[in-house]
Formats: sequence, C-alpha cells, structure tokens
Amino acid sequence: MPQLHLPRRIAPWLLALSVLSVAASVAVAVPPAPAPAPSGTAWETYKADSYLLQAGESFQFRISFDQIPVRSWRLVVDGGQEQCDLNVLRLKDESLLYYKTDEAKHDVLVPWGRGEEVIVVLTNGAHEAAFTVSLQGPPRNQVHAAYAYHVNRALEDFAAGRRLEAEDHCRSALLEDPEDGVAKVLLAGFLRDGQYLDRAAALVEEALGNELPGDMRSLALDLRADLRRLRAPLPAPVRQGLEQAERELGDGKADAALATTTRALESGLDIDAGAHASLLTLKGRALCDLGRNFEALDTFTQALALSRDKGDAAVVYYYMGRLYVAMENLAQAEGAYGKALQNGLPSGLSVKAREALKDIRAHQTPAGR
Repeated sequence: MPQLHLPRRIAPWLLALSVLSVAASVAVAVPPAPAPAPSGTAWETYKADSYLLQAGESFQFRISFDQIPVRSWRLVVDGGQEQCDLNVLRLKDESLLYYKTDEAKHDVLVPWGRGEEVIVVLTNGAHEAAFTVSLQGPPRNQVHAAYAYHVNRALEDFAAGRRLEAEDHCRSALLEDPEDGVAKVLLAGFLRDGQYLDRAAALVEEALGNELPGDMRSLALDLRADLRRLRAPLPAPVRQGLEQAERELGDGKADAALATTTRALESGLDIDAGAHASLLTLKGRALCDLGRNFEALDTFTQALALSRDKGDAAVVYYYMGRLYVAMENLAQAEGAYGKALQNGLPSGLSVKAREALKDIRAHQTPAGR
C-alpha cells in the first residue's frame, strides 16, 4: 500500500496559500458535509497514523487514487476530546468536499475515481493534541470497481434521480476518453430509454468490443438483448401507422391521428405488447387533443398495462400528467409527472415534465407564502 506523506509542519507561505484558497471557496458556497455511509456498511482501515500538533498548528497532505483505489472511501480524523478544523478539496474540479471547524471528530465520505486527488488541511485548536488520521474503504476481498471521474458522478446522479445530469456526465466522460466502455454502456441505457435505438445499439457493440468490468459486461449483454427485441421489425402497416399518427399529431390533425391509430389497432395483425402500447398512447394523445378526456384516460390506462418497460411507462405517465392538468386535477397531475420522471423520460420530455411540476407546485402554493 503506498504510504501517506503527512509532513510534521509545512512552510508558512504554503499553509497561508492553502488556507486562503480554501477560505475563498468557502466564501462562495459552503457545501453540506457529505452524508454518512448507510448503517451496516462494513469499512476496513487501509492506512492510519497519529500526529501530535501544537496549539494552532496546521498541516496539509494529498491523497491520490493510487493510495485507496475504490469507488468511495472515508477520511476519519479523530482528536479524542480536542477539536480541530478540517478542509478537504478535490483537485479535479476544485470543489470543496468538506469544511468544518471545531470538531473533535471528522468523518468525510469521499466519492472517488481514477486519476483523482484531494488536498486535506487540518488545523489544531487551542491546545496541544494528538490526532489520528485514517483512510477507510470497503473490505479488500470485495470488488468495488472505481471508474473515471465523470462515470462515478453519473452513477451518483442516477442513484439520486438526476437522470439528465447523469447523461451529461456520460457524454463528458466520452469527450475525455472516447474508449471509455463503461460510459458507453451507461449512455446506451439512457439512449434506449429515449428510443434512440440505433445509436444505443452501436454504443453497446463498441463497449463489448473492449474489456469491461464483470458487472458492466453483464449489463451490456442485457442491453444488447433488449435492443435486439426493441428493434425487431414490425408489420409494415403497423410501422407506417405509428409514423403517420406521429406526423398527424405534430401537424395538429387529431381527428386524422385518431382514425389512423384506430385502424391500426383494429387491423387484426399480430403485434407485440410494446407496439400495442405505443399505438394506444398515440390514440390517447389524439383523444386528449379532441377534448375527449375520459376516453383518453381509459386509453392511457390500457397503454400503461401493456408497457414493456419503465421507459415506455414513463411516456404514458407524462401524457397522463398533461391530461390531468387539462382536467384541472393537479394532485393527480403531480403524481403522474413524478412517476414519469422516476421511470426515466427521454431528455426533451423530462425537461417539460420538470417545468410542469414547477408550475403545478407554484399554483398550489398559497399567496403570500
């Protein structure tokens, strides 16, 4: 294990520069302390050292990815009964991960990725004190893949429900490294949800052409199978009906779109549940545009029952949200838009859904509050 280099003291000018840099960051925005790890999480100490500091003494040190090559880890500084200040700055984007003063124990959860590095500045309080600094990570006998910076951020954003931000981080990862297979797999998943099936399939094949971690290879293989099913050719009349109804709705010809989708649904052709759901969704949109709201709601409910995955269901929920707004049922509209975003909307509809939710919540807020 590479050693931590923690100097006993640092030159006064270097300390002043470090503290001033951190102070400037704090003046702009002091981030909340990272959330503690979930209870029950096992942690193993990778490195620990104790240091005796005089009153008011400070030192800084750097921690690089090579010293703890995991996806996330904990920096723990324990002074017993004595207090100290701690600043943790990520060099990759110059973001302040942690800043707290006058604490006897600091516990910082650090999201991590290849090539990353942090600077830590520890400043003692009013009395001479010994502090234990430890780096804690997941058990060494477990696999905890640590990906590139933007991929790790994408995983965090996706886990927190920030789908658009996660997609942007995947694109940034590929700008930095066009051969990043993990970023390709994740982005392919987003593109599949947005119905960009050809581009998603191309990314999956590119990713599978190179080495992938085991979990990501399994995900890529599942995506490949799913995309092959989604791209299976539909009967020509059904495919043409879907395309024609989309054009008619775009041109404001709801009557024509309703006739087109009804004809396709009653054609007697053998179509899968996904295509059936898509036709019903288009029919529901046409009924909405014609003001036949209760028929539209029934049609959307049928489409939801036939939706083959979360992405399809998300689109149905989105249009149900619009319908509930038209019916002035804002509580139901808020719930539908929330489910649409939770299931993963295509980027354009996601933006519209978020804007609609803001409008609904603003309308629900009593005046003067």
